[in-house]
Amino acid sequence: MLKDYLEITKPRIIIGNVFLIIGSFLFSSFPDFNFFLFFFTVFGTSLVIASSCIFNNIIDIDIDNKMNRTKNRVLVRNLISPTSALIFACFIGIVGFLILGFLVNILSMFLSFIGFVIYVFFYTFLFKRKTIYSTFIGSFSGSIPSVIGHTAVSNDINLFCFLLFITFVFWQMSHFYAISILHINDYKKAGLPFFPLVKGILKTKKHIFYYIICFMISTSMLTFLGYLSYIFLLFFSFFCFYWLYISYISIRARDDKKFSSKLFYFSIVIVTLFNFLMSIDFIF
Repeated sequence: MLKDYLEITKPRIIIGNVFLIIGSFLFSSFPDFNFFLFFFTVFGTSLVIASSCIFNNIIDIDIDNKMNRTKNRVLVRNLISPTSALIFACFIGIVGFLILGFLVNILSMFLSFIGFVIYVFFYTFLFKRKTIYSTFIGSFSGSIPSVIGHTAVSNDINLFCFLLFITFVFWQMSHFYAISILHINDYKKAGLPFFPLVKGILKTKKHIFYYIICFMISTSMLTFLGYLSYIFLLFFSFFCFYWLYISYISIRARDDKKFSSKLFYFSIVIVTLFNFLMSIDFIF
């Protein structure tokens, strides 16, 4: 039972978002790292993310039942009732908000609430089944954890926050479009109007290419405006250009799933490397 409750929180999504928090928090903390502030920021935000993922699971039970990759999820198999999942989601969500509000700062709590509302209400409930632009809307919530990592330390919104936000919007669009090509048949079964189904795979691959370029421009701006070092930009650019090269090759390739898989996995390498290099940039 404990394992089932853990599964509906989508641990992999939580871990991915924790990387975003860690990178911006460590960057913003130099030279005064506060372990307790770091712990409560990660813990509180993780609980809010977990809560939003449970709400996502509850709302999407009917969709998950139609797709091969999700048909064995806990709520689809009725291993946990939707009511029990809802109570659990509300409990951990409230605890997460309280931790952020009382032990971090009100601004970070407010940002986590905005991310929660965007993901649960606007993305999952309102737009996912109705428009091809739901992924773009959902990318807003996925970009907020990195901003929270900064505001937890600074307690203010500045240009650095905005650049982080749009950087991860561009990253998530390329990342999720690659996923949508990989699982296009599942989304077709579920009747979801995702971009590659409506606009075609070729156009989706071209959009991935454009989003990677935008990602590279926004990361460069972090250096040109003095937030990150030129050593960061030089080293990171090599990986970005390779990511862009894979995307370019995928446009001409016939094996859509093979190259989309490469784009997907390399995007994980990119975001991990970005946050690692940002967290140690003070060395340079």
